[in-house]
Amino acid sequence: MALYNFHRVLITASILFDAFFSYWSFQQWRETGESINLVMLVGSSVVTLGLIAYFIYFNRNLHNKRAVFDPGH
Repeated sequence: MALYNFHRVLITASILFDAFFSYWSFQQWRETGESINLVMLVGSSVVTLGLIAYFIYFNRNLHNKRAVFDPGH
């Protein structure tokens, strides 16, 4: 497995983990009403969106570099 494929798997796993953590924080906030859970929800959601944006950027950037270095690809 090439390093960039491993990087894709790692980013995907991070997105899934963080999305689950956002959901868990939301459930905890609904049950307890504690503001720390709301803060964790907002922070985790921002990180999830950032990871998604990075994943898109990484794939586009990788595709552009592969086209430059390997015109037949």
